[in-house]
Amino acid sequence: MSEDAGPRKVNAEYAIEYLQEHPDAGLCCEDQRWWITPNANETDQTVLRLDAAEAERLKGDPRLRLVSGIAHASRSLWVVRRMT
Repeated sequence: MSEDAGPRKVNAEYAIEYLQEHPDAGLCCEDQRWWITPNANETDQTVLRLDAAEAERLKGDPRLRLVSGIAHASRSLWVVRRMT
């Protein structure tokens, strides 16, 4: 497979590590498609992909929180909780 084949598919463990290391990133879902965006303010970009089973595991992680009221009504977004 060539390197320009698009974002690679990852598991929930890798995805949570990515999200923790990139605090601006977010987990997105739309029409049963799941992806990690590098910037939660611009959810159209995709850096990693997840299948539905891995994404369901990830969205249930207590380190993530659902963001309400995002610009895309049909899209859901989760980000890492800010620990203070």
